[in-house]
Amino acid sequence: AQPPGGAPQRSGSAADAGGPQLRAASAGPAAQPGAERERLSPRETAAASGALLRAMTPQEEQPPALPAFPKLHPIGQLHGTYIVAQNEEGLFLIDQHAAHERINYEHYYDKFGNPAEASQELLVPLTLEFTAIEAEKLADRLPQLEQAGVYLEPFGGASFLVRAYPHWLPAGEEQALIEEMIEWLLGEKKQVDIGKLREKAAIMCSCKASIKANQSIGLLEIETLLDRLAACRNPYTCPHGRPIVVSFSTYELEKMFKRVM
Repeated sequence: AQPPGGAPQRSGSAADAGGPQLRAASAGPAAQPGAERERLSPRETAAASGALLRAMTPQEEQPPALPAFPKLHPIGQLHGTYIVAQNEEGLFLIDQHAAHERINYEHYYDKFGNPAEASQELLVPLTLEFTAIEAEKLADRLPQLEQAGVYLEPFGGASFLVRAYPHWLPAGEEQALIEEMIEWLLGEKKQVDIGKLREKAAIMCSCKASIKANQSIGLLEIETLLDRLAACRNPYTCPHGRPIVVSFSTYELEKMFKRVM
């Protein structure tokens, strides 16, 4: 499952795009009284019925394609948190943590699409402790965790052993991530589908694996980050829906300094 998108935020508002226009199919010529009707075969009848049904069924509107991420030339870093970049169109500020989160989210979302192949069995299983009520609920959620590549088994009382998990979980964060996934699952009032679990697990992984605010990075790291962000399916918002980039056009900057009216 994916999060909402949008272009770089600007001070002006874009014009609303019109929706697709639907055309009604014109009816064919009316049959003449007494004229012989052509008899269709069963296969032809089924094909004609399917075509008519498709014509009468409203088509699902596709979301508009996001604009391509602009090619940017990094200038530096602001307060160890924002990347400052430019191109011929103006000035851009990029939230480095949000940008890295988006990159990592799409990476882990794809990974969780087939996690079982990447699960590795632990030589020394992790032991997790729960309350009696949590343990009872968790026993019913084990199949869902296995769909995410995490394999647990009861270990007596309210304890469980983590036998295996995907080897590509962020290093050093494996137990914390598994506990967070379990906590989220136990907090859901009903069974969740694998799509929702896949999305939540990818968000958890991306948050822990991303660079943080107030973390200095060099120009080469900034260039790599911007290139990877431009390759994302949605380079404009982080997995939580926050904007990644804001921009100021050259005209807006000149207007601020009263160089233009």
